Amino acid sequence: MHKWHIEKRDTVNKQRIFSIEKLLCYHPAKKVNHDFYVLNNPDWVNIVTIDTDGNMVLVKQHRLGTDEYTIETVAGLIDPGEEPASSAHRELLEETGYRAQEMILLKKLAANPAIMNNYIYFYCALNAQKVQEQSLDLAEDIEILILTPQQVLQYIQNGAINHSVIITALLLYFLSPYATVPKDKILLY
Repeated sequence: MHKWHIEKRDTVNKQRIFSIEKLLCYHPAKKVNHDFYVLNNPDWVNIVTIDTDGNMVLVKQHRLGTDEYTIETVAGLIDPGEEPASSAHRELLEETGYRAQEMILLKKLAANPAIMNNYIYFYCALNAQKVQEQSLDLAEDIEILILTPQQVLQYIQNGAINHSVIITALLLYFLSPYATVPKDKILLY
């Protein structure tokens, strides 16, 4: 197997939170040129939040990609120069008004290496408490949901939670040593 050689990069679209690059590539073994497109995004965080009562703090919001309301973990972009853990604390406070006593990195994963260049940092926020009101960005309209871990598992089973990145975050939590649900009780279908 051989790696493609990038011979030329052109930015074809630049927006506030992403850019699209066209890559002219050459494959040395096949001796062919081919165009590829890459979506350049900042890294982001997803935070599975557990409050002091053992409940999960999630958010509900309208997503324009599918034009649906989705139930999600708290998430957001990492600001330039910001450490991922600091971003996780900031996003949790802004979106929910909760502050966690512990912020534990569960996993760093590539968002979609086929077409995206960024990573997602999945965190578990433990012993979270409400300390202020939400401080939302202009484009955010977020409802806070407090659910038991069993309800969250039910929502995954019945499709009420259907966002693949959010399910990844929740499964990383449920399979971690921090989960309060026994591993043999985690049924997803």
